[in-house]
Amino acid sequence: MRDRWGEAGFAQGWDQRNAARDNPGRGEQLDILAALLADAWREGDWLLDLGSGSGQVEELIFGRIPAARAVGVDSSPHMMRLARERLAPFPGRFEGVEGAMEALGGLKLPHAPFAFVLSSQALHEIPHPAKRGVMAQAFRLLRPGGSFFILDRVEPAFAKLPASYKSVWDRLNRRAALPDPMSYEEYAAKYGGKKDHPARLEELIAWLEQAGFAAAPLYLHFNRVLIAAGRPG
Repeated sequence: MRDRWGEAGFAQGWDQRNAARDNPGRGEQLDILAALLADAWREGDWLLDLGSGSGQVEELIFGRIPAARAVGVDSSPHMMRLARERLAPFPGRFEGVEGAMEALGGLKLPHAPFAFVLSSQALHEIPHPAKRGVMAQAFRLLRPGGSFFILDRVEPAFAKLPASYKSVWDRLNRRAALPDPMSYEEYAAKYGGKKDHPARLEELIAWLEQAGFAAAPLYLHFNRVLIAAGRPG
């Protein structure tokens, strides 16, 4: 089953509950991302967020980096509405563009070229050839010396190493101390049968390098990875 981003109820439920429940390591992942951006951000920089969703990531970034401004691209009008509502306390710092990241070449994006491009928990939604197209467009839309950050799920091996995966998942839940944590069995059943397209880490790095980036994973835990990819200056 695919996620139903086109349904208002699904989008609202994910925003309120599932973002952390499906990913108990999310707080640490976003803290690392925010640190990377904070160290590199300069006055006048803009970030392009591909699959910006409900604006949770922008809310964190704007709170940490006073100069931060972002253009968000998302295909779900319900997610874009949530993002605009969430980011209303940050006037002039978020501009939303409704459209599919696979169709970046046909979208009118203000403030290009960008200092940063980000895709957080979105690339797994599209087939592998489309991922490669997004990477090529990200390279085009970045200024020389800019950075592309990918935070996403990678293809797991639940069936091969169930006990090991369960141990790590249970540890993540203990550290996150969520009020209603998802069990490993529920997670593996849900994500083992999803009709989406997580890639292997090695594939993501290879595709980024073929697009012209220098790329490396900075974080890998359970089935989540944060990759930094730089466009040569």
